[in-house]
Amino acid sequence: MTKSDTIVTGTMLFLITGVVMTVFSFCSPAMCKDRGLTNLLIWTTTICCWLLWLITFMMQMNPLIAPKMEH
Repeated sequence: MTKSDTIVTGTMLFLITGVVMTVFSFCSPAMCKDRGLTNLLIWTTTICCWLLWLITFMMQMNPLIAPKMEH
């Protein structure tokens, strides 16, 4: 699996998770009162977690600090 395939796969997993949690919020009677706020929090959390994962993954692709060999 190439690096771009991994990024696409991870992005799809986060997108599917956000959609599933949104559908769950519409099915849950406990979340009926503040459905707009609940969906906003679900998608804010999904995007923030995806961004954290993406930045961490991309930092490992091209690290800024490399070990230096001493002779």
